[in-house]
Amino acid sequence: MTDYNFKDGRVYEGSRNPGCGTNIGNVRDGRIYEGSGSPGCGRNIGNVRDGRIYEGSGSPGCGRNIGNVRDGYIYEGSGSPGCGRKIGKVDDFTINGIQREKDETIVAVWHFLIKKIF
Repeated sequence: MTDYNFKDGRVYEGSRNPGCGTNIGNVRDGRIYEGSGSPGCGRNIGNVRDGRIYEGSGSPGCGRNIGNVRDGYIYEGSGSPGCGRKIGKVDDFTINGIQREKDETIVAVWHFLIKKIF
């Protein structure tokens, strides 16, 4: 299994040590970006807002609502946080160093940059 880590808004693959490995994406202001640049650079592929995860390149809260997070659990569907089919726990999708981010951001990073969840 490949290790992933997070440091200063950037997501890395290939090491558990924060800031080491190949930069695969970044997070800034609720938006998830694909690419190796600084936070806010690259192709905007998703965003999060108020416990919901959206697919698309718009501002947080714009795009297709694909999932949500509530009380440490992940739900598939476009409803309010806590609605839809429960598919797992946030703890199952953690990345070393990302623990201080919001739960929906952790899940969105995993979904858009590592492996599809929804």
